[in-house]
Amino acid sequence: MTTSTLNPIFALTEHEFAKQRDTLNLIASENYPSPKVLQLLGSVWSNKYAEGYPGKRYYAGNQFTDQLETFVQQKALQVFDKTGEYGVNVQTLSGSPANAMVYLTVLEYNDTILSLNLANGGHLSHLHTTSNYKKFFKHVTYDVAQNMEQGHLNYEIDLADFKAKLEEFKPKLVIIGFSAYPRAYEFAPLCKLAHEHGALVLADIAHINGLVAANLHDSPFKAGADGADFITMTTHKTFRGPRAAMIFAKNYIPEYTWYQPEKKVDGLIGKINKTIFPGTSGGPHMNKIAAIGQACLEILGEDTYPNGIPFAEYSKLTIETCKALENGLANGGLEIISPTENHLCLVKLPETTDSWEFQHQLEQVGIITNRNSIPFDTKTAMRPSGMRFGTAALTSRGLTTEQAFELGNTIGQFACGVITAEKVSEFVSDLLKKLHWYYS
Repeated sequence: MTTSTLNPIFALTEHEFAKQRDTLNLIASENYPSPKVLQLLGSVWSNKYAEGYPGKRYYAGNQFTDQLETFVQQKALQVFDKTGEYGVNVQTLSGSPANAMVYLTVLEYNDTILSLNLANGGHLSHLHTTSNYKKFFKHVTYDVAQNMEQGHLNYEIDLADFKAKLEEFKPKLVIIGFSAYPRAYEFAPLCKLAHEHGALVLADIAHINGLVAANLHDSPFKAGADGADFITMTTHKTFRGPRAAMIFAKNYIPEYTWYQPEKKVDGLIGKINKTIFPGTSGGPHMNKIAAIGQACLEILGEDTYPNGIPFAEYSKLTIETCKALENGLANGGLEIISPTENHLCLVKLPETTDSWEFQHQLEQVGIITNRNSIPFDTKTAMRPSGMRFGTAALTSRGLTTEQAFELGNTIGQFACGVITAEKVSEFVSDLLKKLHWYYS
């Protein structure tokens, strides 16, 4: 059957399939899950209504959903928790709702949340000036500070500002986790500071959870006050699973924070579970839960991605290709914003370049990216000064460090007007021939 004979939805799906196959995806929050993950998303698990939790469902016929959800919970904890202090909920639907579940679990009206400034690397779901959650909660931001590192301007979390905001505003919840932050960081110093000031800590590791799972980035899963109280994550970025999410939380109520409910028997994870069901949600999406489990199996080495490369090696390659891409971007003439230590990098475009238009120009030649604010940006959020690039997706397709450098160099030269769109298009076409595509 040709595309022209398909109904509009299947025709659009064919177009999207071809677009993904025939372009270079440098969006840091996207990846290519294994065909098995996609197979489970479209499986009969999608048919089953499993309202409740294993052993406590409200509908009949959940023998196998109970087994599935319990199995996935066990595997998720096996991937991340070495302390035995955490439980996990795999029913939350995506990353932003996962963060909202934490807010609704422990905060009251007018309580204060402290998070990184959105413009300087934070995330929309951590509250911002236009967030609807500001109807219910107060919001204060900490920031990044400039320093020089081996001749490069660098922006890192401003610990002095972080501590000052804790002392001045006494937030009930502190969020540690970022959307456009190229640096590695340690959780324990930030968690301990927050806990010393009585706050609960939410670590949002949506971007780096695959690196954490591969032991290539510090983990927020730590015992006692060194660790985060809640940990949220999506499962589709460096984790290379489905578009879904998980929430981990301490299986006890910490004594070092303000939050001391009358009933402590179910711990923080129990409070989260009640917020999700019956507090805010109905039936979980069992197809997503199954697909999360498959991603966990691939991370644990109990199943494999089509290329057979172990997950830890893939994650190491992702960091290496990102650094090579960044080096190429710099070689091509672009300014690097904080040398990368993870899967993403930030650059500043030439002052006369419109990031909106340049993003469109890159898409026209087959490179998919996103424009992005840089720290202390003087331009608007819709037309910011920078671009964000990530290599998790192309590394899944087999991108090498040499290819990443040339790709970055090509983008840099294009942005600086050194080469034409035709030259970039030729480069993209040639590189695509060398990359894998695992979907039939």
